[in-house]
Amino acid sequence: MERKDKYSISEIASMFDITSRTIRYYEQVGLLKSEEREGPTQQRYFTDSERRRLKLILRGKRQGFKLEEIKEMIDLYESNPTGEKEKQRILQYADEKIAEITEKIHELEVMRTEIETNRQRFLEENTNSPKG
Repeated sequence: MERKDKYSISEIASMFDITSRTIRYYEQVGLLKSEEREGPTQQRYFTDSERRRLKLILRGKRQGFKLEEIKEMIDLYESNPTGEKEKQRILQYADEKIAEITEKIHELEVMRTEIETNRQRFLEENTNSPKG
């Protein structure tokens, strides 16, 4: 990937395989900032720093975090990357997400067991019933 100082909205959208609309939404909710424009019709440009920020946003989304959580984690990190309070809050988010995922896995395992049991019961009933 070529590194440069500025990226148009279409370049950055293509880079991450997302829509320009998504980028505009992230900008609207305060997750991203384009460079100052002279008018609303002027092309949006994003810095390399904002490109990296978008990469973190998308990673957070893939991991199931809410946009508000992603924003707080990124803001905490960017405000003080070595701060203990900031690290603890980010770790708290991670621990909460791990607990949530663990619970979902448990629920899915229970669901799978129920389906397998019902499937087996159905097979047994159909093989033991007289055909007539």
